[in-house]
Amino acid sequence: MSSWRTAKRKRRPWLLLAIALGLASAFFLGKQIFFGPESTTPHSRIRDSVPVRAAGTRKVHLYFTNRKGRFLQAEERKIQAKDTVSAIDAIVSALLEGPEDAKLVSTIPAGSKLLHTFITDDGTAYVDFNPELSLLHPGGVTAERLTIFAIVNSLVLNLDSVERVQLLLEGKPAPTLAGHLDIRLARTANLLIVR
Repeated sequence: MSSWRTAKRKRRPWLLLAIALGLASAFFLGKQIFFGPESTTPHSRIRDSVPVRAAGTRKVHLYFTNRKGRFLQAEERKIQAKDTVSAIDAIVSALLEGPEDAKLVSTIPAGSKLLHTFITDDGTAYVDFNPELSLLHPGGVTAERLTIFAIVNSLVLNLDSVERVQLLLEGKPAPTLAGHLDIRLARTANLLIVR
C-alpha cells in the first residue's frame, strides 16, 4: 500500500508539468490562430508599401486656414505617389510648402520639417516632425486644433488606407503641441472645423 502511494507521489510532478505544458501550448496556438503573429510595433505591424488607387499623379484636398484663422478650407492639389507611404509624404510636404491661394494661410509653423512617416496594419499613419512644429507654434486652443486637423484631415480624407493619424516629435508622442490639446493618441478626421 505504501509503495503504491510513493509511486503515485513520484508521478504527480510529471503529470502536473505535462498538463502545464499542454495548456501553455494550447494558449499560444490559440493566440496565433485568433490574433495572428506577434506585432512589431506597440499597436500593430508596419505595413509594407500599400499601392494607392492609381500610381502616379492624383488630386488631393489639402487643408489650410482662412485669413481669420478660425476654420479649415480645402485647396485642391496634384501629388505624385506610387504607394500609401509616398502619398503621406507628398501630402505632408505640400502642407509644409503652404497654400497656393493667397486667401489661405498655413497652420504649420515655418521651420517645421517632416522627419519620417509610416503606416500600420490598423490604418494608423505616424507622422514624425522636428521639434520646431511645437517650439515655433503660436499656441492657443484654436491654433493648435487647426494645425492638428490640417494634417489629420489632409491624410484621412484623401487616403482610403489611413483611418487615423498619430503626430510624433522626433520619433516620440508629445503631450501637446503648445500646451492645450492632447496629441498623445491618434486622431481621426474632424469635419466640424471645415468650411
